[in-house]
Amino acid sequence: MELLTPHEWEQMIKGARHRRLDGLEDMRTQSIMFAQLNNGKNVKAISKKLDEERALINQTKSSYEFDKEQKRKHERAKRIVRQRALQGWLDNKNSK
Repeated sequence: MELLTPHEWEQMIKGARHRRLDGLEDMRTQSIMFAQLNNGKNVKAISKKLDEERALINQTKSSYEFDKEQKRKHERAKRIVRQRALQGWLDNKNSK
């Protein structure tokens, strides 16, 4: 252990954090099953928190927020393109 380089230490720490999150994800899966059995309660908050923590292992908080905002903008742009395509199809269908 004493002969590990700083990079190896960093990789070992990241691996430990991933293992901890894997355990939490297993518990999340179990809670999803129990929630579905008990009136379909929502466990979205747990899932979002785990995804955020996993991303923060390799990123800073500001870069994670930036990536999240970029993804949100991309999804919004995709939704607009789909809406325009649907409207064009409907207009074309109605004009016939």
